[in-house]
Amino acid sequence: MDEFRTEAEALLRGRRFGILSTHSVDAPGYPFGSLASYALDDQGRPVFLFSGLALHTQNAAADPRVSLTVIDTAAEERPQTTARVTVIGDLAAVPEDEDEAARALYLQRHPEAKGYSQFGDFALYRLTVRDLYFVGGFGRAGWVSRSE
Repeated sequence: MDEFRTEAEALLRGRRFGILSTHSVDAPGYPFGSLASYALDDQGRPVFLFSGLALHTQNAAADPRVSLTVIDTAAEERPQTTARVTVIGDLAAVPEDEDEAARALYLQRHPEAKGYSQFGDFALYRLTVRDLYFVGGFGRAGWVSRSE
């Protein structure tokens, strides 16, 4: 659905954070959601800066299958009819040879992170998109495949 792809990409590019859901290590079988800031790379993949101490980082190390849900700002007023997208894929550390470019991209979108981005326990991660599900309001929803 090309229409959904375009709207989903615009929503992802327009926002700076979402809810990252991982598989809980501490409560096996249950999802764990946490607020996560991201920047999109040129291929539309979310890039994150995470501390190794964070539960979502530890969870993803044990099981890299995650989802990122991003909601339009209008949700505060109209939660049921507001656009939202859930990106499903695998989270992995950014390869060392791509770290500099990914770090610049992330810090351009999140300059407030510069102070802690160099701390030793912080690293960059990227979500490789498998699929995404877009909801544009009542009656407007559907999957967008990786190929789209």
